Amino acid sequence: MIIDAHAHIYPDPVAERAISTIVQNGQGRVAHYTDGTLRGLAGSMQNAGIDYSVVLPVATNPGQAAGIMQWISSIPPETPGIIFFGSVHAFDPDYKSIIKNIKSLGLQGIKFHPGYQNFPADCTEALRVYDEVLNTGLVLHFHSGFDPSLPDCDYTSVERFGNVLKALPGSKIILAHAGGMYEWQKVMDHLVNKGCYFDLAFVLEMMQGDETARQLYRQNEDYFVFGTDSPWCDQNKYVNLIRNSPTLSQEQKEKIFFKNLLKLIKIPSA
Repeated sequence: MIIDAHAHIYPDPVAERAISTIVQNGQGRVAHYTDGTLRGLAGSMQNAGIDYSVVLPVATNPGQAAGIMQWISSIPPETPGIIFFGSVHAFDPDYKSIIKNIKSLGLQGIKFHPGYQNFPADCTEALRVYDEVLNTGLVLHFHSGFDPSLPDCDYTSVERFGNVLKALPGSKIILAHAGGMYEWQKVMDHLVNKGCYFDLAFVLEMMQGDETARQLYRQNEDYFVFGTDSPWCDQNKYVNLIRNSPTLSQEQKEKIFFKNLLKLIKIPSA
């Protein structure tokens, strides 16, 4: 089994614009490998042999969560291989009811990208919302570290997530991009041994070529999960990088592909 713990899609009417905006903001650092639609992701998954993708929407303003939930609800629940997380904004006055609704719809987690949502990851308002999410039994999934499409933003810095983990010890948390792209020593200093999980989205290739990053993985192999950040990375390429790795054992590959993530979520058939 292969589960991509980090994928994105957009409603068909806005997918092209969303893709174009992020690519433009990336200034040559970001490409795309699907058209950003559900159909595009499904085709990519089939090509890569991925069984499930966790789709991570982001409420970029306090009023957007309701629309995201309406869109998710409009997608047939029998759509194969798609596991949706919800999203809520830290400054949404109705955050408690939104989180309750996300839980009632059977979603298993909530995605935050404080850079796009325009709040510091460790601000008081955000910590209050995270605590509510965890009390509801949901997983927190965060963008963590540098974002090529927001190069001047520090709202998702490794240090800020160090503060988050101190405030929420032992919680069900996934930090994307192995905790912080390019900043492996900082991740080692601030984020390891805190019980959080790390996905490999967008950073797998660079980690394979960096000794500090490889050390980060070796010391935390029970906490790394497979993720691609599709459409911003090629799912098929990422699957093959793990599958054909000469340094990973079969057990390590299975931990990355599905075993570690299944400590946090259930697949729909389970």
